[in-house]
Amino acid sequence: MTHKNRIAILSSGLLFILFLTGCQEKEGAKSVEQKIMVKTAAVIQKEISFPINASGVLASPTETKLSFKTGGIIEQILAEEGQFIKKGKLLASLQKSEIEARVQQARSGYEKALRDFQRVSNLYQDSVATLEQKQDAETGLTVARSNLEIAEYNLEHSSIMAPSDGKILKRLAEKNELVDTGRPIFVFGSTEGSWRVRTGIPDRDIVKVNYGDSAEISFDAYPTEKFNAVISEIAQAADPYTGTYEVELILLPHDKKLIFGFVADIRIFPRVKESYFLIPMEALTEADGRRGTIFYVQYPENIARQSWIEIYRILDGQVTISRGLENIPEVISEGSPYLRDGSAIEIKN
Repeated sequence: MTHKNRIAILSSGLLFILFLTGCQEKEGAKSVEQKIMVKTAAVIQKEISFPINASGVLASPTETKLSFKTGGIIEQILAEEGQFIKKGKLLASLQKSEIEARVQQARSGYEKALRDFQRVSNLYQDSVATLEQKQDAETGLTVARSNLEIAEYNLEHSSIMAPSDGKILKRLAEKNELVDTGRPIFVFGSTEGSWRVRTGIPDRDIVKVNYGDSAEISFDAYPTEKFNAVISEIAQAADPYTGTYEVELILLPHDKKLIFGFVADIRIFPRVKESYFLIPMEALTEADGRRGTIFYVQYPENIARQSWIEIYRILDGQVTISRGLENIPEVISEGSPYLRDGSAIEIKN
């Protein structure tokens, strides 16, 4: 084979290889440009009021701090923490010797002021005492009478009586302890009136509840029963330890026996509705906590675009979106696993 022939054969072979390579590149380009078949679903915007789930503890209809109206040394404490009490029962009393001495002192002062007033009044009638002296004696009598009433009131309230049927929730003092006027001795929970449940609500939910919103409450003691309730109090500041806002609910009348401390499962139904976007579950391609991704169609190019959205919750097979779909009328609901941002697509609904 001559040198020229060899060159010609090599050149022909090289051209053939380049031809094959070019064909493969064209076929690869065609495969890259091939459109992916997808289906789309409309984004639905809707006003929704979602129930708020919480847990709490059953509390007394009313909680009262019981205290002595005067200071002194505690002589006896007759109620224990957690004890159920009948109305009128003696709960605690102070040593009365000093208090009784104050009553006797005030009574003596009143009797003297009364004698002085009577004497000055007689002298005034005889024009011996002046009007000013009579008025001073009358003022002294009034002050002495008030002092006696205060001393007798303190003696009467040197004992603590149960104001109604209820339970001692906390005992805050002990026998022989010296206590000041008004210092709480017991925290008393009355069983008269409506039962209450207290719970903590996070900030994202506290803005949705209002006074009078309805709720359903269940207790483990009555697993098949639902107790109706309404919101009666809403805290205006967060608890510094939990970061939640306390909400109090009043149970509506019922015929079941309840006991302090029952753990309550609460479902609150806010009257306020908020606007959300609804999309099919299949449209969600990724999820990380409350963040997720979807694909939507960029018209008129028919290109898939990826976007982040904020997930609120799942509702009847649909994803409720709180943010991220404001300007997106439809999402890709089928075919999204094969997509990337910028993929060419063909819609077949």
